Parts: sequence; structure tokens; C-alpha cells
Amino acid sequence: MLLLAFPAAYALSIRPVRKWSDVLFFFLSTKMLPLVAGLLPIYLFAQKAHMLDNLFILIILYTTMNLPIAVWMMRSFLAEVPIAIIEAAAIDGAGVLYTMRKIVAPIAVPGIAATALICFIFSWNELLFALVLTGVQAQTAPVFLTSFVTSQGLFLAKVCAAAVVVSIPVVVAGFAAQDKLVQGLSLGAVK
Repeated sequence: MLLLAFPAAYALSIRPVRKWSDVLFFFLSTKMLPLVAGLLPIYLFAQKAHMLDNLFILIILYTTMNLPIAVWMMRSFLAEVPIAIIEAAAIDGAGVLYTMRKIVAPIAVPGIAATALICFIFSWNELLFALVLTGVQAQTAPVFLTSFVTSQGLFLAKVCAAAVVVSIPVVVAGFAAQDKLVQGLSLGAVK
């Protein structure tokens, strides 16, 4: 998802784009639709395409659901990159892809890390689509936690133990990206 969001955010923040505020509004407006409103068409599509209980459909959904947030966040981080550095790279003959990969990306690493962590958490915690579109083979962590509710009742000790185990990857990712996350979230705060 970051491979799609980074060029879009670069185009909206550094390269001149006509009506960039309209594009950003469109990105955010896609997040305003309640998830349950799109559930039936997505389920029917997945059923016709024989993609129920398949991780590929969840990858596509989570990418499209988090792409607007990623573009919005990265755009604000990339807007803080000095234009003089990009202009100097262009004068030296660097192309757009080289500039994005070798010059802008290293400067924006804190913002990229913050965006990646937030999108990872949003994807990790999503329950509705995973519960409806998956079953046994492509079960995600929140769906796994709901399997502890049985007709015999809720086994609280098992749910608590499973919840601790399920939360470990998010906690580890948060600790690993802690310095970059704080740096990235405060990147545009002080001028």
C-alpha cells in the first residue's frame, strides 16, 4: 500500500497538481462511507469471483480502505521536504523516480514509518469484512478471537490469553517504530 500511497502523496505535495484540495477531499470522502454500506456488494463480488475465505480479497480491501489515510498522512509529511533539495536533484539530472527513491524517501522515513504503523494497526484490528468474507482458511486475528464465543458461553480466561497473544505483533511494531513514530507524527508541528 505504501508503494501506491507514496507516489500519490509526492504528486500532491511536491509536484504541482491542479485542484489538489479537491483530490484530497475525494480521498477523505471515501472514508466517510460506513463499512456496512459496502458490505453486501463486496460480498456478492467475492462470491461471484470465488474469493470467499481467501486472503487475497482481504489484501485488496485493506489496501483500498487504508490508501486514502496513507495518502493524506504522507502528503503532509512530504510537504515538509525542502523544495530546494528536489530542485537541486532535478538540476543534476535526477529523474522523478530516482528523486523519490533516493532523495525524498530517506528524508521522509519518519513519516513513512508513522503511516505504515497506523495502516498496519487499522488493518490488524478490522473485524467486519474479515468476519463476513473469511471462514476457516483465511481467518484474521479478530475473527480468531470471536471464535471463543461458543454456544456453551464465553471462556474469559482463553479469550484474555488469546487477546494478549494477538496484540503482541502490534506492540512489537509500535516499539520498533517508536522513535520514528514520534518523529513522524511531530514532523510538521513546529516551524
